[in-house]
Amino acid sequence: MPSYDFKQLSPHDFEVLSRDLIQARDGFVLESFKTGRDLGIDFRRAAAAGDIIVQCKHYAGTGLAGLMSELKKEAVKVSKLTPARYILVTSVGLSPPNKTDIQALFGAVLVNGDILGADDLNNLLGLHPTIERQHYKLWLASKAVLDRAIHNASLVQSEFDVERVHRDICRYVRSAAYPRALEMLDNDHVAIISGAPGVGKTSLAKMLLYAHLSHGYETVSILTDFQSGRDRYQPGKKQIFYFDDFIGATFLGERSTAFTRNEDRSILDFIEMVRASPTARLVMTTREHILRQAVATSEKLKHSSLIDSRCVLAIEDYSQVQRAEILYNHIYFSDLPDAYRAALLVDRFYMEIVRHRKFNPRLVDWLSSFRRVKSIVPEQYRDFVRNLIANPAEIWRHAYEQQISDAARSVLLGLYTYGGKCGPGVLERAFRELHALRARRYGFKTEPSDWRRALSELNGSFVRPGNQIEVIDPSVLDMLNAIVRHDTPNALDMIEGAVRFEQARRIWTFALAERNTSVLRDLVTESARLTDAFKRLLTAPRKAAVTGGVVFFDDSIELRVATLIELAERHRSAALTDLVTSAIEDLLVSWQSESARISDGVALLAKIGGSPLVLKPSNEEVRMRIARALVMEASTGCRSDELRELLYVLESDDLDDEMKGCLHTAAEVYRAEFFGRELSECKSESEYESLGEDLLTIGERTDFDLDQPVQLVTEAKAKFEERQEAYADEKYEEWKELRQEMREGDRGLDDLFDSLRKPS
Repeated sequence: MPSYDFKQLSPHDFEVLSRDLIQARDGFVLESFKTGRDLGIDFRRAAAAGDIIVQCKHYAGTGLAGLMSELKKEAVKVSKLTPARYILVTSVGLSPPNKTDIQALFGAVLVNGDILGADDLNNLLGLHPTIERQHYKLWLASKAVLDRAIHNASLVQSEFDVERVHRDICRYVRSAAYPRALEMLDNDHVAIISGAPGVGKTSLAKMLLYAHLSHGYETVSILTDFQSGRDRYQPGKKQIFYFDDFIGATFLGERSTAFTRNEDRSILDFIEMVRASPTARLVMTTREHILRQAVATSEKLKHSSLIDSRCVLAIEDYSQVQRAEILYNHIYFSDLPDAYRAALLVDRFYMEIVRHRKFNPRLVDWLSSFRRVKSIVPEQYRDFVRNLIANPAEIWRHAYEQQISDAARSVLLGLYTYGGKCGPGVLERAFRELHALRARRYGFKTEPSDWRRALSELNGSFVRPGNQIEVIDPSVLDMLNAIVRHDTPNALDMIEGAVRFEQARRIWTFALAERNTSVLRDLVTESARLTDAFKRLLTAPRKAAVTGGVVFFDDSIELRVATLIELAERHRSAALTDLVTSAIEDLLVSWQSESARISDGVALLAKIGGSPLVLKPSNEEVRMRIARALVMEASTGCRSDELRELLYVLESDDLDDEMKGCLHTAAEVYRAEFFGRELSECKSESEYESLGEDLLTIGERTDFDLDQPVQLVTEAKAKFEERQEAYADEKYEEWKELRQEMREGDRGLDDLFDSLRKPS
């Protein structure tokens, strides 16, 4: 018969185990029925003859005295519930007299056979071994398994810390990746656990390793190279080899352009040896970007099946419930004082963590370690957690600075200049310019294959490939923000290496942010280089001819000039001011042959109006020339929002009779050519309302009658609201069911975290 003390289980784990054992013993299904901490019900079976209620008391640490004290309170609750049958399950060991005393508290509703103590649970586990196997924490964390694992590990003097893993089992939550990796080990004998930093690769690998140790395998930790593993391999013996960060230990990344001493051949040879052995297993971990880098570098690895042996662990492998269990386990088994735990429970703050788009097991481990947070007073703990999750840049920073190549860093910086997402062709051109500049500046070598290898290195780790290449997680951009903020020369690199104006503008806008004064300061000190870069980019291509017209792919001239004005204002440079003046002249000339971008032009008009720069011939004259050109453009046709913005930025004193006539014409052309399409494109109440407000403004300021269009908008909005009401009625029941499911799911998580509260 098993002999567990159940101390390794959290209250939640103990409840689930108790439920499974009672269902197996009594042959019926129990439903969760936890509507609050004080109701006295953990599980229930509703029946015609009366309800059966199950209560679980996990008092393995407190002992009998604490249990009896709590049961006196529970007896009062049970008397009010009046169930037909009451079942009590506890992790405390009970003697026959103890059971008699407990039965006396509850009366006839609780018979002796429904009082289950630690010995009774162990007996049921012996009768139902399937349940024992399902509750892996129970047997993996047992003293017997620990002793066996220590013995098996010590036989080969493994560096694998069995006792540390044994302690961590209670915090571990099996994700969807666990069965995938286990199946790989069963079928192929090899599992490579890869993924992004902090996602839980090492934890998953160690749980797999520990599970095999408990079944008689000896562990062999490989620390330096696969030859040491080969030296310790014993044919026919049950051995499981473990190599953490296996490529990082043999591959020198940017310090070497290829494997040396045939390390890649050693990797493949060892893997094949393990695959051919019926008794050997191999578990390895690696960052996904390092694995990609190695495969891109080595022809041997590229043509092997190495990638097929990997199990990629991603945050998406954790469901919301599993995320909640990860947080709950870390808090329950942590050394956090009560004040910190309470801060997580107030206003259900734990749900903010669980649902956060940047949730990460490493962050949870960090926030639940008192050693790391003890400098934070409990009153500030929640703000600390919010900041940690909102900006987990450190998780990516080490990999960026130490583990990827210079070429891969150039790819990421290039992608950063496009906001973290762009097409492969666009990114490749940005990379080649930036990478060449950085190579000259910092003295590293480049090769024709740098782009291909760097992209392969980053795919699945830092970036997500496809028709659009984008960062794999928003926190990658957070990390790059921090990199640019702390290593400010990167900002000038990206501006000087830009091939499109929008790239440089994005970096300049970043420098203007309040937190980035160091970036702005360093850019301002490089006035000449900055001027040269923006002068070059001012004339960079911004459109291309395509079948049926023209496509614009970069910032408009209007936006480029507005950005130059910002630069000139910060630098107080005569050269930049002269550049602004000539750029404005070029803009006005361009408007003679092509349409103005009215929204960008309006923004430029406003910027000139408030600028301290002294322009030639004068600020006011420049402003009026731009205003007149925009009014003329609007008279040929524009959207309602463009016309409204233009009308807002123009003062009545600005308008002569010719301009007033053009604005009246603009309203007339809009009514005839644009209104119908805009009305049909409205998809919400707010869009109908915005269109109606635009029409009222245009009609008032241009003296053009738009009463009929306003009425049409009002009628269309009313019909839309009627359709929405009908749709809402049709979907009401469906909505109620979904809402109830969400509430029940949230209630279940609330019940889980309730066990962290101190009894009042």
